[in-house]
Amino acid sequence: MANYKNKKSTSSICFSGERSESIEKIENNTGGWRFFSYIYNASMFRTLGLQFLMLLFFIPAVFVILWQSSQLLGLTSQLPVSNSLGLGISPWFGLDTYLSSNTTAIAQTMYLLLLVAIPVVTIAISGGFAVIRDAYWTGKLRVCTSFFRGVAQTGLKFLPFTFIFALGLMGTHYLGIATEGMAGWIKTIISIILLAVLFVVLLIGFVYVGTSTLYKQSFVDGFKNALRFTFKKFLSHAVTLVFALLPIALVAFSGSMGSLFSSMVIILFIMFGMLWIGLVWMIHIIRSTAPYAKK
Repeated sequence: MANYKNKKSTSSICFSGERSESIEKIENNTGGWRFFSYIYNASMFRTLGLQFLMLLFFIPAVFVILWQSSQLLGLTSQLPVSNSLGLGISPWFGLDTYLSSNTTAIAQTMYLLLLVAIPVVTIAISGGFAVIRDAYWTGKLRVCTSFFRGVAQTGLKFLPFTFIFALGLMGTHYLGIATEGMAGWIKTIISIILLAVLFVVLLIGFVYVGTSTLYKQSFVDGFKNALRFTFKKFLSHAVTLVFALLPIALVAFSGSMGSLFSSMVIILFIMFGMLWIGLVWMIHIIRSTAPYAKK
């Protein structure tokens, strides 16, 4: 037993330079639900202010998606309407070609706009994560100061990951066009592989921005640490990220579950969705990095 060494102490992962120099840090072992209940009861209006501040930077992406929906609705409204017994039907030769070319043009424009809109979300994530960090360390919620400090600390570092993710979404569109003549099962396998790669890129990005929110690191050292840390605890990180992004998934799929359910999901997301993402992910990162922090 004398030669036994703690595996974590010899790990190549080492986080140093904790970003706690500007605050008075206290010990906090509170769980996620209790922590949210505490800050919400202590600073309800600030909590809601943080939610809406983060949500503000999602507006461009939401606007682009709504724009696409309105364009498709306008396109389908031009289609001929048939009356009973076939009366009033006017033939439209070349309709399939017309619809295909116009829907493709709308989709291409949407993905180009998302290349700009999705990286804007970087501001919400980097700022919101810093607010959660300071609140967890101090027990006090300070929104504006911590938010914009977080944007300055990690905003540009996280930008490449969100841009690559936006490019990947565009790639799924062109992949669908390129594989149009292939068998269905081949298209499915290719799509699953591409989505898995996009998820891993997003996961590495979230690990990177989370650890960079807690510790001062150069881009290269931070990326190396994030890469090692991602794959060392891959399952834990992956499950937590899926759980954290659950509000976005619910909003995306709520439209097919009825208008009442969709309205309830959207209202809950507007009130608490961004806070959920920040709290779930940052508390996970704070706890999981602790054994690898340089004392």
